[in-house]
Amino acid sequence: MDFCVHAPEGETYQADLVRVCHGDPTPGGPGTILDEIAADFAKHYPGAPQPLGAGSFGRFALADGLPQRFTLAMACQPMLVRDTVQTIADLSDDAGRSLARIELAPGGLMRAQIGNLVIVMDIPLPLDRWALIGLSVDGTAGTATLHQTVRSDGPGDLAARASGSTTGTLTFAAHQGPAQLTLASQFTDGPHAMSGFNGRLEAPLVLEGAHDPATIDSALSGETMEVALLAGWDFGRGPADAHTVASRVEGRPDGRLFNLPVRAVRGLHWSGHIRDFAQAPEEYAAIHFHDTDLYDAGWETAFSYNVPDDLPSGIYAARFRLGEETDYAVFFVTPRPGTNSADRPKVAFVAPTASYLAYANEVVHATAMVALMGEDAPVLPEVRQTMDTPAFGRSMYEAHDDGSGVHYSSWLRPIWNLRPDTRPWAFPADTNITYWLEQQGVAFDIVTDHDILRYGHEALAPYTVLLTGTHPEYLDHRMFDAYEEYLEDGGRLMYLGGNGFYWNVGFSDTYPEAMEVRRAEDGNRGWVAPYGEYYQAFDGRMGGLWRRQGRPPNRLVGVGFTAQGFTDATYYRRTDAASDPRCAFIFDGLDGDIIGAHGLRGGGAAGEEIDRFDPALGSPAHALVIATSEDHPEDVFLAKEEFLFTLPPNTDPRIRADVTFFETESGGAVFSTGSIAWSGALFGEGTQGDISRITANVLTRFSDPTPFDPPPQPEKLPIEPRGSVPSGQRFSC
Repeated sequence: MDFCVHAPEGETYQADLVRVCHGDPTPGGPGTILDEIAADFAKHYPGAPQPLGAGSFGRFALADGLPQRFTLAMACQPMLVRDTVQTIADLSDDAGRSLARIELAPGGLMRAQIGNLVIVMDIPLPLDRWALIGLSVDGTAGTATLHQTVRSDGPGDLAARASGSTTGTLTFAAHQGPAQLTLASQFTDGPHAMSGFNGRLEAPLVLEGAHDPATIDSALSGETMEVALLAGWDFGRGPADAHTVASRVEGRPDGRLFNLPVRAVRGLHWSGHIRDFAQAPEEYAAIHFHDTDLYDAGWETAFSYNVPDDLPSGIYAARFRLGEETDYAVFFVTPRPGTNSADRPKVAFVAPTASYLAYANEVVHATAMVALMGEDAPVLPEVRQTMDTPAFGRSMYEAHDDGSGVHYSSWLRPIWNLRPDTRPWAFPADTNITYWLEQQGVAFDIVTDHDILRYGHEALAPYTVLLTGTHPEYLDHRMFDAYEEYLEDGGRLMYLGGNGFYWNVGFSDTYPEAMEVRRAEDGNRGWVAPYGEYYQAFDGRMGGLWRRQGRPPNRLVGVGFTAQGFTDATYYRRTDAASDPRCAFIFDGLDGDIIGAHGLRGGGAAGEEIDRFDPALGSPAHALVIATSEDHPEDVFLAKEEFLFTLPPNTDPRIRADVTFFETESGGAVFSTGSIAWSGALFGEGTQGDISRITANVLTRFSDPTPFDPPPQPEKLPIEPRGSVPSGQRFSC
């Protein structure tokens, strides 16, 4: 593994290796517990600054240079005006010296620079509208014309009034050597955009000759191509997850994209009739660039580490210390499938690395606190730095500055919340489970979502029991398939969280360190995918909720997301079904009906995000709901997909967490807690140990290879009323 470190020049930092035993710093819990491990890289290193920047862009070669008369044209849809210049396109020589440049200036005015000539349009380009733009350069006549034709969205749209042209005089000579076109940035040989553009571009063309607006519009509209094409690129051809774009001129080089701009988006010719970009690539032949996109920070390697063959499976981190500051780079050591499987533990914790990617550098919780409490809100220093330094890239819960959602997340950048001793959400919260396993004396392996992506069911097959993390929210179809196959083979699954198996995501071999999400149709979400852009560029599959694609989590684990709230958690009450002999082992050694009235997450085991049993959504009819939460605070609200509209008061009976158990036909079983807060009740002040005892009882029985008896034939169960109005709130209109 290569570690990339930014530190001030002239300073010296110390690096060493630790095993992360417990990473949740919440008072009342075990605290941060790290074991120091010997490693050959453990020593002091001189600090070296690394580049800090972001922004996606494209680079395209013009091997034959530029004639004295040429036209640069493309379709452009700006989506953000800044108080600084944004570069739409930059024609430069091979040394990076600009020959001609089109920019979006403050105020939304398009302007061009050719040598010492600057041409500025007097009408702003409207935001969120397609425009056909062109720069015609006639070096023989000594003139240059900048042109824009704005497309109208309908009879009431007056945006087309922004169409027009302006001309200036110049001196321009042909450029004989190699040239290049940079889109959405000035020329750069670095990893990030310079004066990056925020918006969509399509069909860049370099035409021979200085052409009038009508010819430019005709060429860009695809009506005629009666002019000589020096260079051009088609963003709709080829795989949508490729980092290259196809040349329109045979034998000429393809273009190259940097920092993962968004493809498979609506273009100039989108009709609205076809929603799958693969069925109509000509309608999705645009690329959306952002100056906040970041796939690869582009840092140099500070040192490397060859993981020893005998390093046990577990959670580790390179720890960096400089003065009072400490940071971590967490990694997971997992067994290679197919090697010494007989000697492995029979229990595995599945680290939800896809969900860690989705939440990487998430600051929504902090911006909400600042909005409510002002600048004095208690924000962690690492969160504040991420808010102040967008060069580290944003989470999938944020939007770019132009309002469009962050579709991609990558681990090739600093990530503040994939570390111990920080906000107890996702990774730090999951260490409650792994540390609890250690305290119980349970031998276990770490398996990650990315192991499942690479090896499928083979990554899970060696284990009798799988334990999930607190919030395994994101997975692709291969991961879903692997879990289903595991259960069909008699595996036992302990789902120890809430709001799991929720979002469908995409992965690509072209960008192995990244993940894509399209927040389509429904669900609790920080942003909404534009209509027509529900299909993922990475795998061509429709994004959105698994529930909307016929694979609700209820089918897999018996429960599915129903509500969320983040102040206080609450307790569960055992149900009549808890006395069924089938689940007697779960409550062995426990008395009383109330469980989980304690915990690190708001004082209870049922809270934050919760799941409920619902046969209408696929919960197995023979499953036992053995405990149900009560008395949730008023700020716990139904998930968006649970209703059509809202009615006060918020006392819907579907706001509950259900602890569920069921057997499978193959002798396996599933136990689900339906709550993110469950893991926080494994430890904590005042605990009576009931959550720990229940979890241990389940793990003990699930670890026993004795098959569970086949599930009984279920009786017909009442179906909860579907729709938006709970029982007792019916009305007519």
